[in-house]
Amino acid sequence: MGSVYPPSNGFFVVNNCFYVLALLGCLCFLQAKDSQSSWNQLRGPDGSGVALNSRPPLKIDPAEAAWKQEVPAGLSSPVLAGERIFFTGLEDGRLVTVALDKKTGKRLWSRPAPKVPLEKTHEANGPATPTPWADDDHVFTFFGSYGLLCYDHDGKELWKKPIPSCKSLYGSSTSPIGYEDLLILVLDDDNNLPGSRVSRSRILAVRKADGETAWETPRPFQRSGWSTPIIWKHGEEKELVVLGNGRLCGYALPSGEEKWHVTGFSRETISMPLAGAGMVFASASKRGGAPDLNPDPQPFWDAVIRFDANGDKKLQRQEMTGHFTFPFRPELPLGHPGYGMPLPKDPRQRARRLDGMFHWMDKNKDGSWSEKEFISNLTVGQGKPLLVAVRPGGKGDVTDSHLAWTLSRNVPEIPSPTFYRDRIYLICNGGVLAAADAANGKLLYRERLGGLGQYSASPVVANDHLYLCSEEGLVTVVKTGDELQIVHQRELGERVFVTPALDASTLYLRGEKHLWAFRQKK
Repeated sequence: MGSVYPPSNGFFVVNNCFYVLALLGCLCFLQAKDSQSSWNQLRGPDGSGVALNSRPPLKIDPAEAAWKQEVPAGLSSPVLAGERIFFTGLEDGRLVTVALDKKTGKRLWSRPAPKVPLEKTHEANGPATPTPWADDDHVFTFFGSYGLLCYDHDGKELWKKPIPSCKSLYGSSTSPIGYEDLLILVLDDDNNLPGSRVSRSRILAVRKADGETAWETPRPFQRSGWSTPIIWKHGEEKELVVLGNGRLCGYALPSGEEKWHVTGFSRETISMPLAGAGMVFASASKRGGAPDLNPDPQPFWDAVIRFDANGDKKLQRQEMTGHFTFPFRPELPLGHPGYGMPLPKDPRQRARRLDGMFHWMDKNKDGSWSEKEFISNLTVGQGKPLLVAVRPGGKGDVTDSHLAWTLSRNVPEIPSPTFYRDRIYLICNGGVLAAADAANGKLLYRERLGGLGQYSASPVVANDHLYLCSEEGLVTVVKTGDELQIVHQRELGERVFVTPALDASTLYLRGEKHLWAFRQKK
């Protein structure tokens, strides 16, 4: 059948041209608005880490930053809304929410949270780690030490909601996310309900308008966790997907009722789930950070034998001095809080712990560790590293019925995987980057970037390139694809722990002491 054309009369043509132009104008407005405001939560649009319309520079030169602003200590990522940047920090002993001007970096306002005792955190964490969530009119901040706070974009406090602090191994890090008129927060807790072994863990949904509780869903057998949830859209459905202690769960929206779960993850889950190719993906390394099921033992031996003071290529108890401990992450420098097994500061308690460690590994009781003895008895982490791909439509325990594939190699400890154009990218400690086929989990490549040390910031994608930041401050730009192609590397000169943010032309990178803006020149 041939094409059907409208009748040729001026009224039709003029009015339809007007309609088309108006529609295009609306689309351009919405696209421009979206490109400016969509990075409004941890890891940007839907927690994906991907800014499709962003064109930041491919070369990150500290000398050519658009601006650089001093910021308080904190591990929250920057988020964007309108012409403002929001983040949190610890300033003069107070938890604060801060707003900067996107164009200039000028501080617009800073608001302290109510003064409360700060929660206990691991040395590598801090009390200002959860990332804010923002919309066109508000910014919502969560502090594990206090609870939720809501401000307008000019810094006026609109409401606050105290929430009892959760007991946690390392301190709070999960961030709130938005769903329609609700703000959703996962509160996994090591505290037990009175007279029970069941924990206080729960999902809390509050109304954005006033902070009043809309619903709560108990997570009775969940312990403390550090992952932020996502909203998974598949078909006509939307689900809240939460990665926690040992399991991944899907909850119906808007009710919050649990629908399905997948087991097999380690005790410590940190990264965010991600969605793509009609599936949802989630990952966790072994407890202790090991990314592989059977990691190479040689770096662990190299880490302990450096204390061989007498040069006999064995390790005696009296050589366990200084910063010695059993290494969990041998790629990190000695003394780093994540390097190895925490030891008591009290000298006598420390000595007893080292005695026990030494005698446990000295299986033949000859008073020393040999390389063969150490490697044959080495156990790195607990559980198994795991990345899973889950198909939609399941109910109950779907571990055996709805997993499309699993992967137990190069699974990051802290950074979230990133899905882009049917590939999943994973950055591990030691600067090892891998790409996997999202359809079947097959590794496409696994190679070193050239920068050692730990990676805590998750990769972000813009303009078909990955932007990766090591804790030591090495910024690497990698072309996306089936092969590793590094297009740029540069030392920032400042440590980086958190995921950057993106808008149409700018990469916003929070270092240990400054927030940097790297903007594409016109």
